[in-house]
Amino acid sequence: QVLKTLQVQMQRLQDENKSIKEENKTLRAEKPKRKRCVDTQHELSVHEDTITIYARKYGMMMEMFPSSDLLNKKLPEAPTPFDSPDRYKTAATQDSAFLHELYHHFPKSLHKIMESSYFSDMVLKCIPDAHANEIKKLRGVAGDIFNLPSKYFTSTSFERATIPEIQQLLGVSSAANQTYKTFPPILFPGLKEDTSLKTVFGNWELLARVLKASLRGVTSLHHRSSGGGAHTNALKWSVHQITPGAIAWAAVIAIFLLSPDTEFSSSGLGKKSNINYKTLFYNYKKVLVSKWTTRRVTLIVANINNYVFEAAKGPSVDPSAEQDHASAINRALAALDMDSSE
Repeated sequence: QVLKTLQVQMQRLQDENKSIKEENKTLRAEKPKRKRCVDTQHELSVHEDTITIYARKYGMMMEMFPSSDLLNKKLPEAPTPFDSPDRYKTAATQDSAFLHELYHHFPKSLHKIMESSYFSDMVLKCIPDAHANEIKKLRGVAGDIFNLPSKYFTSTSFERATIPEIQQLLGVSSAANQTYKTFPPILFPGLKEDTSLKTVFGNWELLARVLKASLRGVTSLHHRSSGGGAHTNALKWSVHQITPGAIAWAAVIAIFLLSPDTEFSSSGLGKKSNINYKTLFYNYKKVLVSKWTTRRVTLIVANINNYVFEAAKGPSVDPSAEQDHASAINRALAALDMDSSE
């Protein structure tokens, strides 16, 4: 009986030993995988700050609503140039140009990780966060941007849809008829709509104020030097000139600030207004990229650049002289309108 008991115990020990050996074998096999996973995560996380800075800049200067399906794609060998009107020829050229712009914007040090979900997740988180921050900042100076009472904007719940001046800017006939146009009067000089879109973005001064407040700080609207110093977006991002995406961004944000919407959704759809901000951005950028080299758009861009950036470099200028300069630009734009090819 004792012998039988010892045999049973021995068998149990052998079975346990075998089980432990198998477990150790499995752990040894998994160890490199776990280490590789930790190493990969560490390798990606060291880029977090760089991705954040460039993603915020990308969301304002290039693309407000990047495609989540394309963010992880590889750069084509011969991509469609992002600054070419050809980018809008087909769906394929649009995707190709999107990737060309994406890889052109983000530094080469990040290219090796741009096909990872870590990269796309970071970008898709940073851009809505940045939009929310900019909108909050701009609400405080929206009265100055639109030359309207600030109370219309400082409270998100203010009934903006009932204000006649705002209805006029958005081209809405009444509070009861809230049908919003793709190209509202606010984008045209003198609020005069032009269905041919020849004069669209001619209301450059308003767009320039939005961009100046965002890039150089809200106090820059009233002072020649920005109040934010090294903390302004222009300095953090090394931005010295405007892009088609930036002008389109300013136009979309201006419309959002005037709208009854209280929150800028990452989906691009206004909850109260039903305005599709994503579609607006696409259309605005398409027009700008397609017409970027025309004399008319070149003049608008030069003037916005001067308003946003040049004022920070030179000596103080008499406001009346600045107004004369703006008037001269607007007269030049009006003259260009006479020639549809421009």
